[in-house]
Amino acid sequence: MTTQNTEAQIAELLERIDRLESIQAITKLHNDYVRNLAARNWSAVAAAYTEDAICDIRHHGVHVGREAIDGMFAEELLPVVHSKDGYILSSPNITVDGDTAHAIWTWHRLQADFKTALGVMRIWGPWSEGQYDAEYRRVDGEWKISKLWFRVHAPDHDDELAAASEQNRVVGGGYGRS
Repeated sequence: MTTQNTEAQIAELLERIDRLESIQAITKLHNDYVRNLAARNWSAVAAAYTEDAICDIRHHGVHVGREAIDGMFAEELLPVVHSKDGYILSSPNITVDGDTAHAIWTWHRLQADFKTALGVMRIWGPWSEGQYDAEYRRVDGEWKISKLWFRVHAPDHDDELAAASEQNRVVGGGYGRS
């Protein structure tokens, strides 16, 4: 084995170690992000983003920049989201390329509180499934979310829910009818 081969192998191993450590750091970042969502810790959620991040979550529109993203959480979600739902983040597919990365995650929400005509009602068991498509960037040695897209797709897709709302109908209201 030559010195040149040894140096190349060491360089390759260092790249592989960095990629593996980056995957672990990104996994921790996104898991913490979802835990902070569940805890309704909106400022910690916003802190997971880069200063120039782009965030597109469901029907909240596209927000550019950490300040705008923080404002979206504070203005749109803080006043209305009070349920005690549980979240599971799974099936990450993470690709790291130097100081940038991309991941697709499966997200599950285990819902507990529902608004009804009689008020908020606790019902155990309902769920929903969504997908995160995220890009990350290493900034000053720390991984942050640089672009995030999120939609719910099961059991009812976000587009179907939006259409139902516009048509003043309930999704699943005619289930089982001919």
